[in-house]
Amino acid sequence: MPAQAAPFTLRLADGRAWAGAEFPGGFVCVHHPNEINVCTIAASLAALTEDRSPGDPLHGAQVERHG
Repeated sequence: MPAQAAPFTLRLADGRAWAGAEFPGGFVCVHHPNEINVCTIAASLAALTEDRSPGDPLHGAQVERHG
């Protein structure tokens, strides 16, 4: 059976929560719930959250893994 994507929640510093999934091989996709059909794709969770400037919505975001 192929590996499944692992869901997570990205808690933004302003209190919003974005749903995401980490896929086999490490890349991630995060849905922006307030924007129709907008997602952020990154090579890894670290690449998604590190080195963000203060004006970026991902600055200070925390990952909550599920299961």
